[in-house]
Amino acid sequence: MGMTVNNIAPGMVLTPFNQKAIDDPEYREEQVKSIPLKRAAQPEEIGRLAVFLASPEGDYVTGATYVMDGGLMQMSGQGA
Repeated sequence: MGMTVNNIAPGMVLTPFNQKAIDDPEYREEQVKSIPLKRAAQPEEIGRLAVFLASPEGDYVTGATYVMDGGLMQMSGQGA
């Protein structure tokens, strides 16, 4: 089996990196207004993709970037 290289590009994820959003619901609500799904991701949601890519089921996937941002990038250039 060869080596595969992929990228996961997460948006707002409720981890210590975004501790203010975890601690302050009003701040979090303001931040997610621009996210089409209107919520931040849970770490497990990002982790499931990482596990897939590292598993035998992901053996043929390489050179891909997976944007996991609740649709925020789709809004780029549209005043989001």
